[in-house]
Order: sequence, then C-alpha cells, then structure tokens
Amino acid sequence: MAHVLPDSIRHQLSYLLAKTHQRQLRLFDAHTEGMQVSGRQYATLLALEANDALHQSDLAEWLGLDRTTVTYLVDGLEKRGWIARQRAPADRRAHRLHLTEDGVAALAKIRPAARAATQALLAPLDNNEQTQLRTLLVRLLP
Repeated sequence: MAHVLPDSIRHQLSYLLAKTHQRQLRLFDAHTEGMQVSGRQYATLLALEANDALHQSDLAEWLGLDRTTVTYLVDGLEKRGWIARQRAPADRRAHRLHLTEDGVAALAKIRPAARAATQALLAPLDNNEQTQLRTLLVRLLP
C-alpha cells in the first residue's frame, strides 16, 4: 500500500514554501550545471554588483547567514577571483567586498541560466500571477 502525504501537511504554508525552495534550488543547479556556482554565490555576486564596497557583515545580514558561513562563502569566491576583499579603512576588523572583472564576467554567464531556472519554476503561472506572487512574498518579508 502506497503512503500518501496527508492534506494536513501538503497544504501547510511552511511545507509549500520549503518544497518550492527545494524545487528552485534543483532548477538552479540544473540550469547552471558546469558553472560550479551555488545560489548563495550567485546572490553574493548580485549583491556586490548593486553595492560596491559592501561590508561582509552586511552581506551576512542580507543573506540571513551567520558570519562564519559568509566567511567560507567569500573565501571561495575570492579564490576563484570573482570578488576581492579589503580591510575597511575606518575599521580594520571589518572587510569590504568588491566584484572583480572576472566576477562581472562570471555573473554575465550565470544570470541567463538563473533566469531560465526561475522561468521554469514559474512556468505554470501567467505573467499576472507571477507578479502577484512576487508582490505577496515581498510583503511577507520584514
């Protein structure tokens, strides 16, 4: 006898959001296959594209990650030559992050694949529904 996930779980918002996130991660991985980039790395590159000289601590807050995890994330991107880390002049304990030319080039290659992954996720929704979903999700965030 096959077990069926009960509606009491399947219709829970936390379950739906978690499963949607898992699907987005799988789609991102599939569309960026061979690029050796994670969603967190892509988010970091996007954050630095929009905010040059971003403090590493701000990046941690924006991504909702602890500082140790962000240190490893930044280390990996720095090793690839996609970002550069500098001591902040006003506070030598802090680091400011910059997107490098290689990082800009990498972002240009990753962005279309990431967009395709999002399009695949949202394909069941029409344009108005996609806009409405984004609007509602933004309203749920502080």
